[in-house]
Amino acid sequence: MGEEKISKLAFKLSIPMIISMISMAIYNIVDTIFVSGIGENALTAVSLSFPIQVIISAIGLGSGIGINSLLAKMLGKKDEKTSKNIIFTSLLSGIICFLLVILIFNKNVLIKFFELFTCNKEILNLGYNYLRIIVIFSFTTIFSNIFNKILEAYGKAKLSMISQFIGIITNIILDPLLIYGVNGCFSFGIKGAAYATIIGSAFGMIFSLFSIICLKDIYKPKLNECYINFKLFTKIYKVGLPSIILESVAPITTIVLNNILIKFSEDAVTLYGLYYKTQSFIFMIISGLNYGMIPIVAFNYGANKKERVLEAIKLFSKISFIVTAIGTLIFAVFAKNILGIFNVSENILMIGEIAFRILCIGFIFAGQCFIISSVFQALGNGKESLIIFLIRKVIVPFLFIYFSIDILGLNAVWISFTLAEIIAFIIAEVMYKNKKKKDLNINIS
Repeated sequence: MGEEKISKLAFKLSIPMIISMISMAIYNIVDTIFVSGIGENALTAVSLSFPIQVIISAIGLGSGIGINSLLAKMLGKKDEKTSKNIIFTSLLSGIICFLLVILIFNKNVLIKFFELFTCNKEILNLGYNYLRIIVIFSFTTIFSNIFNKILEAYGKAKLSMISQFIGIITNIILDPLLIYGVNGCFSFGIKGAAYATIIGSAFGMIFSLFSIICLKDIYKPKLNECYINFKLFTKIYKVGLPSIILESVAPITTIVLNNILIKFSEDAVTLYGLYYKTQSFIFMIISGLNYGMIPIVAFNYGANKKERVLEAIKLFSKISFIVTAIGTLIFAVFAKNILGIFNVSENILMIGEIAFRILCIGFIFAGQCFIISSVFQALGNGKESLIIFLIRKVIVPFLFIYFSIDILGLNAVWISFTLAEIIAFIIAEVMYKNKKKKDLNINIS
């Protein structure tokens, strides 16, 4: 990663990640369609469950990002001893994360969570039965994310992609079989959707683990080299903890936002859930770019090759602009067509068309914020990345909603997020320019 042409390296690392991210977005849509076949209450239950699932994934993904960033730096410095201990530390991190998920999302918490949104007993039962399975077997999601990030730090993005493909394809195949059954057998309903998700994650996790074990160029610690290094934990979670918070804030804000939207109508809640999943097609591509960029920037920064760091940042920024510009055009022109896929009511089509066109204005700004945040993560500055995210997803949106909702009504929600992306982009640019001056020794003209 220190010598190969940046454009070629970007293609090599990002394309597999983009493919896997898009596949994940497709899975989310397909899964939603299968669940909708059970009934509207099941669809509502899974929609309400989605933020908790994202938080669980965020715990594994954030830990993985911290591990990925530190490991790539050590590889850039050719520090084999520390690299081996990072692998061992990642296993301990995964176990701790799993135990935290089990403790936090216990039965009482899950039931009270659903009671925040509905008094419908059927939705409560469906949601609890679905999430209980996801929580109990959450180690598959956590370790799958961690193992994939280890592979990516070594430049094995294709293997990470294959791992995710295995999980997604397994999930899609099992969804109809376990939800509806075969000839009346194995019909688990909403539980089947959860089982399919967990089995898919398990298959992907096993593939990633065996890849790490079998590849000769991946440093693997021997038993006498394994020891608990609290300094490594600190370094991992200096980037990892802000990443966990960053990834978790979105679903938490969704929970708060659902409480605001439900005051208008259930259609508004459903619409936001559909927007969240459909816009992921655009931002899964950006996420794929980011996951490809982080090891490149971290490795070359660790190797003190700052020109290559800047070259990578410029390239990924340009690609992000092109992708989000196309996304803006699609959502502005085809808003109604996108919503029509889900056979929604006329009311959702009406409010959705307006919402999509307002929200897509912020896509380009959001894409640039993603890139700058990932640069900070790669350089080991997770705090700055978290600040940008909080401005985008919490501070500006909810302040705007609070002061304008009585005047603008439901549209205040959609406008708030677009405004937040613009403001966050301006602040992120200032922070990035200061970083270039300080750490990369580049004068801004």
